Amino acid sequence: VTRLSPLWFESLEPLTSPAPSSRRTGPRLVPRGHLKRGPVDVQSLLFVSHHVIASGTMAKKPTNARKRFASPRAEFLSAAFMSFWMNTIGVELALVRPFLENTLGFTNVDAQGLFLALLFTHLCFFFGPFYGKKSRGALNNPAVYFLFYLTGDADADTASKGALSAVFGTIVGTFAYEKTSRVVVPFIITREGFSKGIVPAVAAGGSVRGAASEATVAFLNFLFAGVAPKLVGDSMAPYAGAFFYVVTVVIEKCRYSCGFMNPAVVLATHVVGGDAFSTDAAKHVLTYATGAGLGAVAAAAAKAVADGKVPGSKPAKHATSGKTKAKTKASTTTPARVSARTRKPKAA
Repeated sequence: VTRLSPLWFESLEPLTSPAPSSRRTGPRLVPRGHLKRGPVDVQSLLFVSHHVIASGTMAKKPTNARKRFASPRAEFLSAAFMSFWMNTIGVELALVRPFLENTLGFTNVDAQGLFLALLFTHLCFFFGPFYGKKSRGALNNPAVYFLFYLTGDADADTASKGALSAVFGTIVGTFAYEKTSRVVVPFIITREGFSKGIVPAVAAGGSVRGAASEATVAFLNFLFAGVAPKLVGDSMAPYAGAFFYVVTVVIEKCRYSCGFMNPAVVLATHVVGGDAFSTDAAKHVLTYATGAGLGAVAAAAAKAVADGKVPGSKPAKHATSGKTKAKTKASTTTPARVSARTRKPKAA
């Protein structure tokens, strides 16, 4: 608790887009330091708070992909804003815990539980419809743009511009937080040992296991985001997605990668941390980019199978009730059959 590990969050597509769209609202196929393996600790959890849940990947292909996405400017501003404020979770934790214990009288406040509560709260805000409208539908994650490109929801030009805008926005937001924290934090947190810097992200499990962990976490979150609207409804889907991501973070426990799901976040930590041009930094960024990319590929493949686009596969059928089946059967009965059934025999 006395140290501030890097906190970043790059959300995927907001659940409500202000622009006309053929997409459904809500996520479809479907929103950290050197960490040792072992039980989850506060530093690991702090390092883990990076945006993740990609929204909406299960919708049909839009008639005009460009209208569905935020402009490069809006994407850049949203990524910078989100990156900056998600970094503040560590500061909030360092302020709220003493307040609960010293002022409100709570005893032995669990730092991990408090961190997860703050993480979930931030995710609910950034994944919710209010921020979705204000950000003009920004995704804040290059991996999500790649996923939309694979599913055919975004053309190459839209995906590349959006991804680059998200990357630069994340770097600027992280840089702004790092500079601001060095000036402001000493005035509000006076105790020693509270780190105000940004720690470059490194996969604790190494390149192979780190990439595999990232791919698994990304795929599961993308997949859950796709089914969440059907499970809990469109209005609750963003909050269910935020909760699901927190669950995956707790399970992964930063043993291998911490489940960033956003290579822009990793790159930003190395740029702001000062080793962006080193060989090690390139390896670490590539590990996370590979993992997120593989997760997106797996999610796109799952969508293709569900849509019946893969040879030998059939579109997923929705379950219907007995009454619905009866109505459907009745509606398919031809007039000739009806008249034949209802026609009375002629008198002799």
